[in-house]
Amino acid sequence: MEDDAPQCDVEFSRIADPMKDVITCERGRMRFDGLDVAALADTLPTPFFLFSAAQIGRNVAAVLEAFRAHHPATRVFYASKACSNLWFLDRVRRAGADVEVNSGGELWKALRVGFEPRQIIFNGNAKTREEIEAALRPPIEAIVVDSVFELRRVAETAADLGARARVSLRVDLNVATETHPGLRTSAGAKAGIDINEAIGAFGLAAELPTLQVVGMHYHIGSQITRVDPFVEALKGGLALLDRVETAHDLRLEHLDIGGGLAIPYYDRSGDEPDTYFEAPHTLELYGRAIAETFHAARPKMRLYLEPGRAIAGNTAILVTRVEAEKTKLVEAAPGRIQREDWLMVDAGFNTILEHSSYHWYFRAVVADRCSKPPVRPFRVGGPLCDGGDVYTGDPGSAFRYLPIGTKAGDAIAFLDVGAYSLECMSAYNGRDQAAAYMVTEAGLRRIAARRTVKDFVAGEHFVPEG
Repeated sequence: MEDDAPQCDVEFSRIADPMKDVITCERGRMRFDGLDVAALADTLPTPFFLFSAAQIGRNVAAVLEAFRAHHPATRVFYASKACSNLWFLDRVRRAGADVEVNSGGELWKALRVGFEPRQIIFNGNAKTREEIEAALRPPIEAIVVDSVFELRRVAETAADLGARARVSLRVDLNVATETHPGLRTSAGAKAGIDINEAIGAFGLAAELPTLQVVGMHYHIGSQITRVDPFVEALKGGLALLDRVETAHDLRLEHLDIGGGLAIPYYDRSGDEPDTYFEAPHTLELYGRAIAETFHAARPKMRLYLEPGRAIAGNTAILVTRVEAEKTKLVEAAPGRIQREDWLMVDAGFNTILEHSSYHWYFRAVVADRCSKPPVRPFRVGGPLCDGGDVYTGDPGSAFRYLPIGTKAGDAIAFLDVGAYSLECMSAYNGRDQAAAYMVTEAGLRRIAARRTVKDFVAGEHFVPEG
């Protein structure tokens, strides 16, 4: 076993690399910001999320530094849809970022934790009049207008309130990306004003007296692992910006390039990525390529960006319990029978939706076996009554490779689950929703309570008959 230790250390370091400042393996037990994960699983009901306050701060600082090093007039608006838990938002605010919201609810949360109106950008493609009104009391930094129809709605709502709305028009620059189809937001996706309609839309906005046109916005997708699409979109956006300002004698305050910076879920690689789970480029490379290009063209203009996953993704783990195990024999090919050993955990896509909806991959560590080599293949399934509730296998396989001896009762930690997890939990199958905790300077703090079936039915109106 001693001979295996160096190899095991290398293997654990490889798995934990994206969260290396948070996750360690000490005497065979996984620690998260110094806390023993398996011990926590023995005292807290599983599944539960565990966030690192320190990692939130590190991530915000890293994004700011990567872009401001090449264009000082950069503002980072954290995309709160990635994780809008109040404690999380407050940590983002205290770390120095602003915030982007996509609904009246997210706007309320942002104001609740202390963001000033001029620190807020409001995105979305179906804003209600009530949401627009909330964004104008007082006016936020920018309402991102998604269509000519919405442009008129914002103008009318501002007129009714006697206000003047600061608007940024979102344009679909028709830039293709290689991410998951559900994460593409350009080139035929639902968001944004068609590029062929953009100059006319800016002209209309400039004519409407209750609107102040302050910026242009675009966003090409999420988890974009290559730099080229960002640079292509930026060059297209800058060219359109020149045409808009010339055509309508405008001088816009900012260009907002959206988000989409990728984080690694597979190993980092120096080669071009094969899947959208790989992210071979660092934040520094994204920042240099994008901000240098922008600075050369518009040195005095403000650059806005809206990272979500890049700030939230590697701030949390999901701790789940293996509740059952079994073996099945399947016909892998005519005449060839394959053995499949299954582990059934208590967290399904009701807890972490992306694992099923986008077949997302999350690294996994057995909390009290982190020093053991992950060499035994398992299929890992969630608890839901749904055949799709099966976790994606390790790269190139349907299986997850975990240590020999992994069994019912063990706690497994899925890594990099800070983004699009708490926001997407559901009440499917009447299963409890996971609680969330944050490790802060003062210790462990619960930031979201576990929700039970009684909470789910609290709003249902049922009167027993008879």
